[in-house]
Amino acid sequence: MVRLDSTRLRWLAAAVAAGMVLVLLMTVLTGKPHHWNQLLQDWLLRQTTTESLPDDYLLVALDEPSIQLDMLEPEEVEASRALQLMRAGFPWSREVYALLAERLLNAGARIVIFDILLTSARADDEALADVLRRYPDKIVLASNFEFIAANDGSEAAYYFPPTPLLAEAAGRGIGLATFPHQSTIRYSAIDATAESLRGKPSALTDTIRPFLGTVAARLLGQTVTEDLRPRRFRYSLPQTVRKIPLYEIFVPAYWEKNFRNGEVFRDRVVLVGATAEGLKDYFFTPFGRLAGPEIQLHALAAIQRQQWLEQAGAPLTLAGIPLAGAMVFLLAWAQRHSGKYVFGVLLGATAWLGLCAVVLYTGSYFLPIATPLLTWLICGFGTLATDVALERRERSRLRGTLERYVSKDVVREIVENPDSFLQTLGGQRKEVVVLFSDLQGFTSASENLDPAAVVALLNSYFGEMVEAVFSGRGTLDKFIGDALMATWGGIRQATPQEDTGLAVTTALEMARRLDAFNAERKLRNEAPWTAGIGICQGPAIFGNIGSQQKMEPTVIGDTVNLASRIEGLTRIYGCHILVDERTAMQAQGDYEFLLIDVVRVKGRQQSEKLFFPYGKSATAAAAKFSAAREIYLSGNFAAARIALAELSTSEKPFPALAACFAARCEAFLLDSPGEDWDGVWDFLSK
Repeated sequence: MVRLDSTRLRWLAAAVAAGMVLVLLMTVLTGKPHHWNQLLQDWLLRQTTTESLPDDYLLVALDEPSIQLDMLEPEEVEASRALQLMRAGFPWSREVYALLAERLLNAGARIVIFDILLTSARADDEALADVLRRYPDKIVLASNFEFIAANDGSEAAYYFPPTPLLAEAAGRGIGLATFPHQSTIRYSAIDATAESLRGKPSALTDTIRPFLGTVAARLLGQTVTEDLRPRRFRYSLPQTVRKIPLYEIFVPAYWEKNFRNGEVFRDRVVLVGATAEGLKDYFFTPFGRLAGPEIQLHALAAIQRQQWLEQAGAPLTLAGIPLAGAMVFLLAWAQRHSGKYVFGVLLGATAWLGLCAVVLYTGSYFLPIATPLLTWLICGFGTLATDVALERRERSRLRGTLERYVSKDVVREIVENPDSFLQTLGGQRKEVVVLFSDLQGFTSASENLDPAAVVALLNSYFGEMVEAVFSGRGTLDKFIGDALMATWGGIRQATPQEDTGLAVTTALEMARRLDAFNAERKLRNEAPWTAGIGICQGPAIFGNIGSQQKMEPTVIGDTVNLASRIEGLTRIYGCHILVDERTAMQAQGDYEFLLIDVVRVKGRQQSEKLFFPYGKSATAAAAKFSAAREIYLSGNFAAARIALAELSTSEKPFPALAACFAARCEAFLLDSPGEDWDGVWDFLSK
């Protein structure tokens, strides 16, 4: 046991080491764990985010109704200069934005942020420039970087407001609307250069430009230190900002009733941006697909609240691999039960995930998630597979040793389910099927053979017969000289129909294998062997019989004795297989059975019906025998003898069977059985 435990620990250590190396290679070479880590971080962020966007944020949405204006009456449009300009078609005149900013600021808005790119110069720029001039430090305009593919990578093109607007907003009123390059918007920054947006080091000569949220926060009075680092920001709960369709601001009825003559906008931070699907300003975020303006508000809230998320670097990420591997090894060493071990692995992985969630919620810090979890799962199930392989190897070794001495079913029960097997040691009464098979005349024929040749022949014969028993899922109970006994329902119990069907199938397979065995003997000019098989179904006692020194699982009882008697009668009737009535009834439908005789064996008062299983090729002969037997039972022995003579040319076993009954007819013609004869044949000896 000590040697086995030592071997197990070495294999477990090897499995854990292999798992850790696999995770390390995946992390370093493929980058997949990094991607999975981001997805897990997103999931944890969704679970731990509880704060809404600030109540003073409003989003004025450039949505489909504002572009189409198909829900307004003509007189409503005519009553508003802005709506008339909007009805002219999108892109709108810059005067629309001027009128919008003026109305919002006059209503008391603290700041108006335009997340709309106004780049090329237009004749109507002066209207917006005038508003910028009259409301200094109250309006923020957007600029943007676009990266154009080039031969040496990509070139950055900077788009900014035209000269009239730039002159009024320059300095504090222009911010970048471009987020650092990413497929899912997770990062923002305080300031950026073209290079930092692409994740590259910035040169000293690169122009530093603040983000849209940074400009807004500074105009709102917050001190924000210059910082070019892309930093992951904490989103607030999505869809928690009030969205107002832009066109409603210019409809008098809405302005009066819905917005209380502009009171709704007092002391509010208002962001104007596109939410219409056709304007394609939507991005993927940890919270799903969100409009760009809404993401800008989340970034602004993170800057104002200083809600930046830090995460573990590469050293701590890699250190999580051996830490998780060591925990898995200790768990595998301490827990041998597979079910409990799997539960422990899953519990350990879940506990780490829970710890990551707690640290994120309380400290805004991302512990490594994917690599420790991968290590837990890969090493965990690797050690489980190792334990299973070691256990199977040990079972296989034990089984191989035991099967040389004990039936395969017994070995399977001992090795795979010892508790269940041990419960049967006291003995149980079960419904079983017993099969006896015995070579006929072998003892006398073997007297002239060399002992070694006898053993070799028997081993060859039994090899075929035992294989037939095992293929029929039977239990080899014992060898008795040149006979064998097999059972169904003792150790492995199914339904009576299944057990009897398997027993009959096994008997037919044994007969087929004996024919093949005899064919080989014929090639060597050796006499064929014949064997009888008897099958009986009924109650029997199953248990371990023997002494403290040696015990043997077996069945005992009247069913066993009757099966042995039935096997002996195969010599009388010339049938190589005979079964009792219960077996024939249970297996009816799977096979055809011919009623051979009604007998009373020695030691039993009750008569038994004997049946012979036959194939379709013997249907005609079976019908002739049944007809002849009916004549025999009627007492017309002379006519029965004539009918039986027709079977002399049939295939086996009908000639021998006919000869047996013909001999009885001859005897009854000489000495009548009497009027009280019931057709039961008594066997007075075994």
